[in-house]
Amino acid sequence: MFAGGAITAIAAKKILESDETKKFCVKTLAKVMELQDQAEEAFQDVKDNAEDVRHEAKLKTKNEVFNVEVGKSKK
Repeated sequence: MFAGGAITAIAAKKILESDETKKFCVKTLAKVMELQDQAEEAFQDVKDNAEDVRHEAKLKTKNEVFNVEVGKSKK
């Protein structure tokens, strides 16, 4: 069993040290980082839109309260 584990470890080391494996890992990591940037940008867009909606709702609420008070004071 020990021999099998040792052979596997040696083979894995050779594979991980190969230039092709490194190139593949670099390309894969670069793509993952690009996807992360895109996801962060999309999340920020959603957050910005939610803040805009909240701000508009807050203004609408204030306007409705103000208009009701103005309407009552005119009577």
